[in-house]
Amino acid sequence: METVRGKSPALGAVTFLVYVFLYAPIAVLVAFSFNRSRLSARWLGFTAEWYRSLWHNEQIFNSLANSLAVAILATLISVVFGTLTALALSRGRVRGRALLDGLIYLPLVIPEIVVAVALVIFFSLMRFQLSLWTIVIAHVTFCISYVIIVVGARLASTDRSIEEAALDLGANERQTFLRVTLPIALPAVLSAALLVFTTSFDDYLITSFVAGVKSTTLPLQIYSMLKRGITPEINSISTVILLATIPLVYIAERLERGAMRMRTGLGVVAGIFLLMAAPLAGRGLRLRDANLPQLNIYCWSTYISPRLIHGFEQEYHCKVNYDLYDSNEALLAKLQGGNVDYDIVVPSDYMVQILIQQQLLAPLDKSRLPNVWANLDRRFLRLPFDPENDYSVPYAWGTTGLAYRSDLVKGPVDSWDVLFDRRYAGHIVLLDDMREAIGMALKKLGYSLNSTNPDEIRQARDLLLAQKPLVKGYNSSNFEEDLMAADAWIAQAYNGNLTFAIRDEPRLRYVIPKEGCTISVDSACIPKNAPHQGLALEFINYFHRPEVNAEFINDCGFNSP
Repeated sequence: METVRGKSPALGAVTFLVYVFLYAPIAVLVAFSFNRSRLSARWLGFTAEWYRSLWHNEQIFNSLANSLAVAILATLISVVFGTLTALALSRGRVRGRALLDGLIYLPLVIPEIVVAVALVIFFSLMRFQLSLWTIVIAHVTFCISYVIIVVGARLASTDRSIEEAALDLGANERQTFLRVTLPIALPAVLSAALLVFTTSFDDYLITSFVAGVKSTTLPLQIYSMLKRGITPEINSISTVILLATIPLVYIAERLERGAMRMRTGLGVVAGIFLLMAAPLAGRGLRLRDANLPQLNIYCWSTYISPRLIHGFEQEYHCKVNYDLYDSNEALLAKLQGGNVDYDIVVPSDYMVQILIQQQLLAPLDKSRLPNVWANLDRRFLRLPFDPENDYSVPYAWGTTGLAYRSDLVKGPVDSWDVLFDRRYAGHIVLLDDMREAIGMALKKLGYSLNSTNPDEIRQARDLLLAQKPLVKGYNSSNFEEDLMAADAWIAQAYNGNLTFAIRDEPRLRYVIPKEGCTISVDSACIPKNAPHQGLALEFINYFHRPEVNAEFINDCGFNSP
């Protein structure tokens, strides 16, 4: 039978559409990294400003240095031990081979969240302080399997008679390994190394569980920045990562197929690593501050003001290290492990109460906080979660109200009822937060948002279920972009997220409904085992100076008490 070698137009069209589906989002991301607008909802013109701002962002460079260090160490350890294991399995006589093969594939099959939780428990039981080294160990646990599989496949396809011929010609086992076996396996070793490096460099989930003080990696930094929405800074960082990792994956694939010479591959890889490391050269990100007193802060990305941090470092001749979390529950998990050395944390009001109940916070020396008692609004003191402010002082506060487009929403907007108006079906956004959604429904029904009455909570649940068909989506991170793009017309919203969005889109409005709203207070606290409690108290006192607080408000957009 004669085979048809002609190209099928339909198959070509499907292939083209698949590639468009895969790479169109990446193309949009790259394009919007040059967008003049701070938010990616609209195009306001071309600029390279965001790439220039990256150059002056020390936190980005610190996280890049951490990511490179972790990826390089994880790659070296995985390649050495993975290659030796692959050699032992392919060249030796091992009992229970089927079982061992299954164990090698297991880390690749187990969900990452399960691996992450298991590692957290293990490190806690072993009393390992969470750090860059715990991230390296965690990455090796799942990366080493890639090396064993890739190198093992190469060795399995190699004719053993070549090595036997070398031995017959007088070479000893060491010479045979160095001059025959290793050169044969080297393309696979390099391919596996590039795959491991890329996997380690890009990992977020497992890293977020096992990272400790001064160990925020670039993916953690990017994810924490999403609290401000998908901004050009995030697009710029992501573009740089793509430019670095895509060539590595391509080279790894070419080497594995034997379609690229080893010398060429090594040269290109070396060039890429030099480009990645070049921005770090001369900065001395770690060494220059090694001898200074250290203050370790763990907080939300939206609460970091570079000017405030720099001012404190200059006045107190210290180095401030800050790591970022994306939820109160992530903070709780780290402190419960008891193996992190943070000096200041900034939990939300309900979490302060939980931390106090679990005895995870140190009592404050109130005599060392004169600025707090002199300048703080008295309405924010003696709150129910810490009635005597023994463990916390307010750091920032905010409201949860209604944000809407004045050109699209007609009539008065002064009640939670507008979120249930069928005229706006498909254009309503609620926060992706159980507490906020239930609280809003309770207020609409005329109940307290702190109600514990089962019947009232059941009514709130039924109300939200009935509203669900009207809702476009549940979004806590970048709802302001939906509003700016007019995909959403009205949204349940945090006031702090709208500070900069209203500047870019004057048709945005924010109101507090007449039924009332959530008022949240995030507080500065000192963990029970904080190693630098004295310096932590100095920072809290410094933060509550009026001029310093003004910098925080202007830089971060959130209210200060």
